Amino acid sequence: MKVSMWGYFLLFLGLFGIVMINLFGGLTIYNEQDYTNLKELVEASMIDSIDYTAYREGIGYDGVQKENNEPNVRQDEYMHCITGETGQIRIVREKFVESFARRFAENANSSRDYRVIYNDIDECPPKVSVTVVSKQQLDFFEKLFGKKEQTSEDGSTTVNYETDTVDAVNTLTAILETGKE
Repeated sequence: MKVSMWGYFLLFLGLFGIVMINLFGGLTIYNEQDYTNLKELVEASMIDSIDYTAYREGIGYDGVQKENNEPNVRQDEYMHCITGETGQIRIVREKFVESFARRFAENANSSRDYRVIYNDIDECPPKVSVTVVSKQQLDFFEKLFGKKEQTSEDGSTTVNYETDTVDAVNTLTAILETGKE
């Protein structure tokens, strides 16, 4: 009897180990893919959104003058290097958001839900902070533990699978630098 209990315990421990490997293996693989994707997309989008006119002619508010900007936006929040010197790098925030959204839509896993949050976009010096939240369904646990039977008034029984989702959050802050100096 004592030996059979040890056998049952080892069998249970093995099954529990397989469940944990399946759960954490899937989470880490998908999270690593999302982070690598985020890192590459932010870099490519920042390079796409460089304002070459401001680089060649010197940086000002939107490359022209202070009066041409939106009236209710504080320009000093994201424009920190107002100089007439050439060679200063600036990105255009609308172009960055457009490029990042397009690239992310092309590369994201279509079977998962994503939420993209632009925490901070500074045009000059070029700095962005982007957060990607992905929802991961726990399919293995859903099939094992999520069974919920409901009996309706007519006596028929329906089975629903309910489990929570896990949010994997990846945040990246990037600064675009040049090899100058």
